[in-house]
Amino acid sequence: MGQSTKDLSFALSMGALGNVLAAITIAPTMVRQVALDFSSLPVFIAGVFGGPLVGALTGILAGILPSAFFGFIGGQLGVLGFGTSIGKAISGFSVGLLARVVKSSQSRTAFLIPIVLLAFVPEAVWIYVLFTAFIPVLIPNQAFLSAFVVPILTKAWFEIAVMSVFTSAIAGHSGFRAFLGRYVQTTTFQRLQTD
Repeated sequence: MGQSTKDLSFALSMGALGNVLAAITIAPTMVRQVALDFSSLPVFIAGVFGGPLVGALTGILAGILPSAFFGFIGGQLGVLGFGTSIGKAISGFSVGLLARVVKSSQSRTAFLIPIVLLAFVPEAVWIYVLFTAFIPVLIPNQAFLSAFVVPILTKAWFEIAVMSVFTSAIAGHSGFRAFLGRYVQTTTFQRLQTD
């Protein structure tokens, strides 16, 4: 099996896991338009171990259920709900890129906490633009949703902080790294193997 097939298989698996995490975290915690969503954890793991493109693809896939939920099922965003998939793809790409940029002497798993936090900044900007620019212009009858941007971003930063710790812990687990060794062989992964 070629590396691109392994990358695709890894992204599909992690994307499916993201949707499972969304299913068990979003619905039980939904209060108005705000709910906990830990579906980005597999996105961060995919970006760290598979690189920016695998992270981005995983983000698109892991965002399917959250996008549908916030767009049509429990939310009022309609097709703009799929902005969730775009945001997760941005984070997956960003974390993959940042993990590759970090020099090998700094690739200890504890450095993944600030890497994940920093990788969320572009998605946070995307969320802000989505709620303050796209929603009022494209669905003006839902413009009141712009008022939710601060609680949504506050909640998101809490989630990202928790997921950054989990990402670091998972990346530091030798059994998990050995398991992933069958799927990914990026430079970042090889550096993490030696830490």
